[in-house]
Formats: sequence, C-alpha cells, structure tokens
Amino acid sequence: MKTGTEALSSRLLSAPLPDSLIIPGGSAWPQSRSDVAKHPQLELLGTRRGALVERRLEKIVADARRRDVPEVTILLVAEALNVARFPDYIIKRLRQMADKLEIVFFARAQSAALLSFIAHRVQSWTSPNYVRPDYAKILRGTRKRFYYDVYANRWSGDDHTLIILPYFEDDHLTDALMKRFARHTGIQVPMAKTSERMNASLGKEQLVRIGLLKQKLSRIRSIPVLTNLAAWMYHYALRRIQRETQGARWALTAGERREIVERYRESNARFKKFLGSKSKRDDWKRWFAELESPRRK
Repeated sequence: MKTGTEALSSRLLSAPLPDSLIIPGGSAWPQSRSDVAKHPQLELLGTRRGALVERRLEKIVADARRRDVPEVTILLVAEALNVARFPDYIIKRLRQMADKLEIVFFARAQSAALLSFIAHRVQSWTSPNYVRPDYAKILRGTRKRFYYDVYANRWSGDDHTLIILPYFEDDHLTDALMKRFARHTGIQVPMAKTSERMNASLGKEQLVRIGLLKQKLSRIRSIPVLTNLAAWMYHYALRRIQRETQGARWALTAGERREIVERYRESNARFKKFLGSKSKRDDWKRWFAELESPRRK
C-alpha cells in the first residue's frame, strides 16, 4: 500500500490489454472503479471465505489457457497481502494454478510511506477514526506496516520468484517506477497520456479541511437512514477539494523523521542483508542512503 499500485494498474488499463495480459476485472473480478484494478480478496485464500476467490481464480486461469498466444500473464494487484494470515497457502495455491509465479513489491522509504498512508486514511470515508493529518497517527496503529524484511521473508521461497523494486519520491518526474516494473517483469506499461499524476497528494490545509468535514459528518453517518446522504455529501466536497491547486505539503520535522528512521533501522538492516549482493546496485545504494538524508522538496 502507498507504493504506486493504483498508478500502475490505472496505467496498464489506459490502453487495450494485449491477449498476452489479463488484469481481472468486470464480471471476472468485480471492481468499484473501471480505471483501477485491485484484488485485495487474495488475502482470504486459506480461509473459509477464500473458497469463492479460488473458484474465481480457477476460471481466470482457464480463460488464460484458452487464449491463442504462447504465454499469458495474469496480473493480480493486492495491497492487503502484508496482513494475509496464510501466505504459505496463498503461494502454494497460486503456484498450483499457474506454470510460473512471480511476486513483486515496491519498497518506499518508511518516512514517506507512512505519511502517505495517514493522508490516505484522512481522505478515506471508510476510515472514520482517521480525521486529521497528525504525526501521532503515524506512531499508533502502523506497527505492522512497511517492515520490508518481514515482507521479503514471508513471500520468498524456492518454487517462485520474488521481485523487490525500490521506490523513489522523484519517480513520478521520470516515470522511473513504471519503467523499473516493466524492465524486471517483462510487462509493458503504456506511456502516460497526460502529465496528470494518479493519486496526486493534497496540501496539509486541504487534508485538515477534509478531516474536519469527516468529523462534522460523523453524527449524521451514524444514523442508518442518513448514512448514504452523509457519504454523498462527503464525496461531493472531497472531489471539489481534490480539484483545487495543491497547497503546501504536509512535511515531517527533522525530529519526526529521525524517529521513524530509528523505528525501522533494525528492520532495514535485515532487509539489506536479505537483498545480499543486490543491495550493492546503484539503485539500492541510493535507496538506503536516502533513508538518512533529508527528503527533496
């Protein structure tokens, strides 16, 4: 989560998909939006509720095998896998269905990822308790997030490929994240049609207004007959705010940033050890160096 997944899936869906690529959507995998594909239900594999997900996947794989192309890739975008209860079962089941399994995740510096995570929660109608862009929110309720050594160990194995790619805060200026994904996976990403960024960040003042709006609507949303009206009012105001020119960004103080760096220091050291010789590549050397350095404005 907060590492470019929505931008990636929207770009892939911005042009007709080739027969060699399936990104489940529509009747195969119902989506709330047509321009973005996400498959969070994958985290349910191994649970009773996951049986339906497995049947859905089996149909998608069957469709892939009927296509008249030498090799078909099925791309599943699942941000919630970091909290999946049964990663071993998920790997085993996907591996049984497909001839080859690759798991990809992007690693974004925690100081940026956590800030973005809280900003996302401030804007999300489904997160009524996150109403203000506040540093204290970063320190509470995020203990399991963005520990990349844990992710790497949970999803590694001998019978599939784990691809870990660095995420940089200036990637949107060079389209580097998309190019890095395409280079390492072989999945071609369509060129950007406009300079507009997906999920463009809002300024802190705008986030404060959104948080206060959610707070004002909290009583209305708690009344069953008015819940839908409160949601409509919120999303109408949210779209108006999102169309505004971005204000000054919410930024961490030097002390706050140091606190996050310290929180993840041991985890990142283990993550570096997990990468082994890859950590000596220029891109990863830059990633680890930027953990300590001030963020570019």
